[in-house]
Parts: sequence; C-alpha cells; structure tokens
Amino acid sequence: MRPMMFALLLVSSLLLSIPAAARVVVASVEPVAMALRALYGEQAEVVTLLAPNQSPHNPMLSPRQMLTLRQADLVVWLGAEAEPAVADLMARRDGPSVALLSLPGVTRREGGHEHAHDHGHDHDHDHDGALDPHLWLDPDNMAALARGLAARDAGHLPDGEPARFLEALESARQSARQRLAPLADRAWLSYHNPWGYFQQRLGLSAPVTVSAQLGAGPGSRRFVALAQQVADRDLTCAVLEPEAQRDLIQRLCPDCRKVALDPLGRDHPDLAYPAWLDQVVAAGFERCLSP
Repeated sequence: MRPMMFALLLVSSLLLSIPAAARVVVASVEPVAMALRALYGEQAEVVTLLAPNQSPHNPMLSPRQMLTLRQADLVVWLGAEAEPAVADLMARRDGPSVALLSLPGVTRREGGHEHAHDHGHDHDHDHDGALDPHLWLDPDNMAALARGLAARDAGHLPDGEPARFLEALESARQSARQRLAPLADRAWLSYHNPWGYFQQRLGLSAPVTVSAQLGAGPGSRRFVALAQQVADRDLTCAVLEPEAQRDLIQRLCPDCRKVALDPLGRDHPDLAYPAWLDQVVAAGFERCLSP
C-alpha cells in the first residue's frame, strides 16, 4: 500500500473513532433539566440555564447564559407568561424550542395562595389572573412535557422513551400519594407558597401563607392575624423555601417543625425528576406533616 493511501486511511479511521459532539439541550430551570436528563440519557448534554444562586422570578442573565441559550440545539422552557425574563431572548432565537405552556394537557394554576374558589384554584386578591409559574411541581405537567418532546423531538430520544420516564413518574406519584394520604388534612405553613401545584395534585390542605410575594413580610396587623391562625389550627409544620425569612417564621411559629425544601431542586441536580418528586419533595412534606 502506498504511504499516501495508508495515511488517508489512518486519518479516516481516526475521524470515525472520534465521538460526535453531544447535542446540547438547555432547560430553563433545574427540575425541567432533571426530567430531560432522564428522557435523553446519553443522547444529549443537558444544561440548566439558571445558576443555583439565581431565582427564576427575576433573573439577570449573564452574557454567557445568553450565548448558551442562543447556541443550544434545543431549549426547553416554561413559556413567556411564566418566564418573561427569558422570553425576550427566546424571541431572538432561531433554533428549535419547546415551551411547557404551549403543550396540550398542561395544568395552569392562577393567582396567589389564600382564597379558595369553586374552580379549585387558590387566589390572593392582588394576584387574580396571574399565573403561578411553578409548573414543574405538578407531575402531570412533566408527563405532558415528556409526551410533547416525543411528538416534537422524537428522533433524538433514546429507544424506550418517553415510556420509561412516564412509568417512573407514575410510580413516583403513587409512592408520594401513599406517603401523604394519611396527612392530607394536616395544617402547614409556607412563606410564599410555591407548592400550589404539588399541594393540589397530591391532595394536601392549603397552607397558611405568610406573604404573597417574596421579600415582602407581613405588617403588624397581618402578623397578629397569622399568629392567630397558627394557634387556631394547631399548626406544627413549616415548609421553608430558601427565600423564606426564617427569623420571622420562628417568631410566628416557634414550636413548628421546620423542613427546608427547595422547589427548584437546586440542591439535588443529580436526581432524575421522578426520584426528586418522591424522595425529596414528598418525603420532606411527610417529615414535616407527621405528628
């Protein structure tokens, strides 16, 4: 064999042995990334857009994050109504994307936290009509996401998906229901209640909510009224998101069992979404609500 021919064959062999660059799928928030990692496996590199120290309520995206969003092969996000800070960048993006709110079967929860209406949603007078953006805390919404990706990105999902993911999700939901069914009527306290989707889907009672907005603590009259609710309902559980004002919760309910839970799953990026839902979220509520 001629040296030149041998060299060409060697180069061709080396090129074929180099793995293709992984397809990059960007998720706007960590729980969506958990679901995507379970769905795509080794078929994609899943990147979470928001850093652990960023709140999705009003994030300031860095130039690097903007570039990540622009260059991704696929972006999976909540939608403009839930993530207005991301919406402007998505409007300038040319590549494919999937917005959770655009998919059939997705449950919307509107309003705040305290006033129950006949249609099953909780509302605060100042927030009627506003979307609760914590869509990922309803397992049915994540099932809708899996089915939506099967329809819109089927060629990139591994064999057996999304059936495997949906089976694991249903198993996690059933396990969570078994954990929480005996505790469904127990009263609990939440700072601004990001848990509405989870609470309603799993059949828990509505919480006593300290504040309808992050960073806005109750005035003195509101504090007295809350303290009376804590006493009247014999409340012994406080579920604390990272943004909760812990000193205020301690004064309001000094005898409460306080369980820290991050609705964004930022402390468990290693878990698949079904495991996080059952082993972290449901288990945390079970620990807090148990007598």
